[in-house]
Amino acid sequence: MGTNNGPHRVAMWAGAIAIGAATALTGAAPALAAPVDVAGGSLDWGFKASFRTYVSTGNGTPPIAVSDGATRNTDGTFDFPAKGGTYDSAVGTATVNYSGTVVFSYPSHMFEITLANPTLVVDGDGTGSLLADVDLVANGGTTQQHLDQAEIATVATTAPTVADGDVTFSNLATTLTAAGASAFTGFYTAGTALDPLTATASDQATDPTDPTDPTDPTDPTDPTDPTDPEPGTGSAAQRITAAVTGGALTLTSAGSAVALAGATPGQTATGSLNAVTVSDLRGTNSGWDLVGQVTDFTSTGGGAIPAANLGWEPTAAVVNSGLVAADGVQNAVTPGNPVAPGTGLGTSRTLCSAETGSSLGSSTCGAALKLGVPESSAAGEYSAVLTLTLA
Repeated sequence: MGTNNGPHRVAMWAGAIAIGAATALTGAAPALAAPVDVAGGSLDWGFKASFRTYVSTGNGTPPIAVSDGATRNTDGTFDFPAKGGTYDSAVGTATVNYSGTVVFSYPSHMFEITLANPTLVVDGDGTGSLLADVDLVANGGTTQQHLDQAEIATVATTAPTVADGDVTFSNLATTLTAAGASAFTGFYTAGTALDPLTATASDQATDPTDPTDPTDPTDPTDPTDPTDPEPGTGSAAQRITAAVTGGALTLTSAGSAVALAGATPGQTATGSLNAVTVSDLRGTNSGWDLVGQVTDFTSTGGGAIPAANLGWEPTAAVVNSGLVAADGVQNAVTPGNPVAPGTGLGTSRTLCSAETGSSLGSSTCGAALKLGVPESSAAGEYSAVLTLTLA
């Protein structure tokens, strides 16, 4: 954490949400003769696992709440029941409406995000969308947005399973759209990978008395121990086991204050952000994002320089531990886009990020800082607080 007497402070919080879903309706089962009215089904989706983990540590009452028919699955994702719409597997189109509301609340970090009534739209061309009603209240109520049935994510679609007139879309990859990123104040950038989704639609109403989760499979047994060598062969075998428990997602900073070079009005004051290290030791490889936002610069004499005048050019690199990586795991970190003074850190901007599947281990992130000093600025010592947000 930083201190109030320096222009940089690090805080461990972050927020963002989006929903996406869609797919092409072409199955191996016989094609239906005409569009079918939806009477049952569900949509299972969790937005982003790292975001759920972050919000769950907050002071909301509760941090994550479901209502209006939505329920929470045992893995932390959400189930939205179908309430209407149509699908036609013969031509590969669908519009399915789901009901339910999910609220993410973190009062100490000054935001509440409400997502409700997702709608799955499939155009039959291998792509699709998930629309939803979204309400955002942030920064003590000074930032508010309301969206009706906005497309906030796209879905990489595959052919559904069609059985007895019902369709099932399984584990479809979802990606945040530009509209979704803007709606959620830029905590995550457009193109960010979100959790996969599974959706079903049926012409029969769902029986609420039927269990939704299959019986948990019996824990797999260990493979057969290697056969003991015959007496006198002079060899032996020992099985070695090690329990690897999940750790934490952490952020540390090499310093708490940054002194920019002096500048006269109309010039640019430059410097470097103290390097920060993100360590993802959770063992889930579920990805993370680190964003930053700065307050207005103020002086003891009452002068002010708007926060938007601070720009940066981010850098990022993976920390090499010297150990051999697990098979198939390749760690990667991506720096955020450069932001010029005048359109800078008055709003949340990405410093660096790691996608799902490549976030394990540690990475360092930094940035060259550029503060544009308006010609109207009075002389004085100016300072501001930069908050870095990890989720």
